[in-house]
Amino acid sequence: MLNNPKFSVLDGHTDTIRKISRDKRDFSVRSEIGHYDLPRMEEGNVQAAIFAIYPASSMNRILKGLDLWFKFVFNPINGLMQIKRIDDFAKIQASGKRGAILHFEGAGGIDKTFRLLRIAYRLGLRTMGLSWSNINKFATGVMFNDPQKESGLTKEGIKLVAEVQSLGITIDVSHLNEPSFWDVYEISEKPIFASHSNARAIVNHPRNLTDEQIKAIHEKHGTIGINFVMGFLNAKEPGMYNYNLNFDSIKKHIDHLVEIASIDIVAIGSDFDGAATPTCVKDCSTFPKFWDYLLGNGYSEQDIEKISHTNLLQVFKKTWK
Repeated sequence: MLNNPKFSVLDGHTDTIRKISRDKRDFSVRSEIGHYDLPRMEEGNVQAAIFAIYPASSMNRILKGLDLWFKFVFNPINGLMQIKRIDDFAKIQASGKRGAILHFEGAGGIDKTFRLLRIAYRLGLRTMGLSWSNINKFATGVMFNDPQKESGLTKEGIKLVAEVQSLGITIDVSHLNEPSFWDVYEISEKPIFASHSNARAIVNHPRNLTDEQIKAIHEKHGTIGINFVMGFLNAKEPGMYNYNLNFDSIKKHIDHLVEIASIDIVAIGSDFDGAATPTCVKDCSTFPKFWDYLLGNGYSEQDIEKISHTNLLQVFKKTWK
C-alpha cells in the first residue's frame, strides 16, 4: 500500500490530462507550467492520482477523452501505471511508477442502457461524478452562480447510481447540487466521496459543502478531498483569485471537517490543473511543505497519513471489486 514515511499522496482529483494536451508539453519533463508532471509528482511524493476525463458530457467527448487518457497513461516515458484494483497500489510501490486512476467528471455522455458505462468499467473506470455544473439526463449539478436549480436525480439517475455501485465504481458527489446530493445519499448502499470540495461554513461558495452534507458523507463512511482552488479557499471574496492565500486558508477547512465529522473524512482532492491555486500550493511538488505546516500546527503524523492517502484508500477498498 501507500506507506512512504514522507507521506505518500493519493490525490483525489486532477484535470492534468486535458491541461497537458492543451499546453502541448511533455509530462516526463519538469515544467513551471501547470501543476503536474512526473518530476513534480516525485518531488511531492504523489504515489497515485485520479486523472479525470473532463468534461464527460457527451459520448463523443468520452471517446475522445478515453483515447487521450490511454495514450497519456501508457506512454512509457510518463512513468505511470493504471490502477484498477486495490492491490495495484502495492504494485506501483514495487514498480517505481506513479499510479493513475480513470475518472469521468460527469455522466452526461453515458447512454441510458449503460453500455458505455460497462465498457468503461472494463477499461478501468473506477470513480465517476453524475453531473458537472449542468443538468443532464441523470442529475443536476451545482451551478457556480446562483440561482441554483431545484431538480435532483431523474429516474434514470437512480438506476445509474445502482449500476455504478454494483459494478464497483466510487460515486463522486462534488459537482452535484443539493437535491441530487441528497438523492444519492438516500439510495447509496456504499460509501460516497466528494473528490474536490471544501466547507461552505468557512467559504460560502456553492461548490463547497454544507455541514449537513459533511455529516452525511461521514455517516456513509466517505471522504471529502480538500480543494486547493483559490475561489473555494478565499473567505473574504468567495470565487475570487487571491494568490497570497496561505496554508492556514486550507487548514481552516480541514479543521472544520474534523470538528463537524472526524479526521477520518479528510482527504486530498487538489483540483490541480483544473483552476488557479495560491502560491503556497503552486503545484504538486509543494505537498511536503504543507505536511510540515500541519505538523507544526496541531496535526500528528498519523493524522497526515490519513489525510494524504489512507482515508481515501479505505473508501476505494469498500467500493471497488
